[in-house]
Amino acid sequence: MQEQDFPALYRSADELSLASQRHFFRALKLHLILLVVAAVLSIVSIPHWSVAAFQLLALLGALSCSIYLFSRRPDRLWYAGRAVAESIKTITWRYVCRAEPFQGGDAAAKSDLRQKLKAVVEQNREVVQSLTNHLDAPQITEVMAQMRAQSLEERKAKYATSRIGNQLTWYVKKAAFNRRTSNGFFWALIVTNAVAVVCAILRIKFVEVPYWPTDVLVAAAASLLSWMQAKRFSELAASYALAAHEISLIREQSLLPSTDEEFSLFVGDAENAFSREHTQWVARKDV
Repeated sequence: MQEQDFPALYRSADELSLASQRHFFRALKLHLILLVVAAVLSIVSIPHWSVAAFQLLALLGALSCSIYLFSRRPDRLWYAGRAVAESIKTITWRYVCRAEPFQGGDAAAKSDLRQKLKAVVEQNREVVQSLTNHLDAPQITEVMAQMRAQSLEERKAKYATSRIGNQLTWYVKKAAFNRRTSNGFFWALIVTNAVAVVCAILRIKFVEVPYWPTDVLVAAAASLLSWMQAKRFSELAASYALAAHEISLIREQSLLPSTDEEFSLFVGDAENAFSREHTQWVARKDV
């Protein structure tokens, strides 16, 4: 299933989450860069009012970013939107696979699906109020109906490739990316701090030198550390790797169910496993 094949509510929540994520990290990145720029301008020895003016603008820009991040809280909308999207995706896969609680006839299953989607809306009213895309699109798409009408073997194959396979590929790539990025930022932080220490030592010996970039390096190190904490590269790498291992075990069991009842239980267990990692991550972010 492609993104456009899911309910309109899912697509709108997914787009809201991605947009809020971009806004959050752009504002945070700009805030940290402006602080470093202000630190650089503080050691510029040009005796001209423009240097002080540029530094003031940099500090005002950093302050504006701080106010935006605190008042608008795009990170909360990012994670709340993702929680809504993932909940709907799980419900959708259960529906198209005829898994619990949608094992009955199509009419009853459609009614149950609408009730489930309505419950998601009721539980997340603050987020749903911000969902303005795809308002006239259907909640039950043609592809969803077609997949639900397929045979057990076809549904098993589709679930194995489009759900389990996609999830495993995503987690494997994300685990590797976050591990590499974590190592890169760690060494950048170490080097920046080490150069700052060297500058501090040299300043003791060469006291006649009026300007040293120590403050700039300290600001850069603090910015790197703040970015690492916001991104949580190391924590995500471990979390995604664990999820990938669990999903690989699920993939091994995907061909075992031989009846609709067994497949229903399998899909239910698999979807619980998929949502577990995301739910725990959101909970950690909300602490």
